[in-house]
Amino acid sequence: MEAYPKGLIHCPICLVLDKCWFNNILKPELPQHENCHCMVNNISRPIPNINSNAKCDLKKFTDYIFSDKYAWNGKRDLFEMLGFTIKDSQCLKEEYEIQAVRKYCNSNYKLGKLDMQGQRIDIDIKFIKNGRNLVFTSGWMVRPKGVITNNTPLAD
Repeated sequence: MEAYPKGLIHCPICLVLDKCWFNNILKPELPQHENCHCMVNNISRPIPNINSNAKCDLKKFTDYIFSDKYAWNGKRDLFEMLGFTIKDSQCLKEEYEIQAVRKYCNSNYKLGKLDMQGQRIDIDIKFIKNGRNLVFTSGWMVRPKGVITNNTPLAD
């Protein structure tokens, strides 16, 4: 059994899960640890853009995907090969947010790593570009009260 600093009631992982929303089947396991007293409260299914939102920073495209600084990772080459350019960044951001919140609310995600930073989920983002059906697996972090934030537009 771990010893926690005086006054800390929950472990750091339990704290990052506080008030986060998950499908009853696709959720982190509870209890997380010995003597865990975390609880699951049922909520109504979240509604996209009403009580649940996805946030993707425009810089995930302008300063990461299409950046010279990160050209070594091959993500820019992939996006450009598929017909996307830095000029598409705003459109990509908006489409990622639209699809991600809808899929999150419909429990169409995969659980990823859980640590003191939070619970990661993967969501497939689909496009039709130049007559091709494209699917990008994107990485997101679950935040309290139905918010997810984009960690990476293209997970490894």
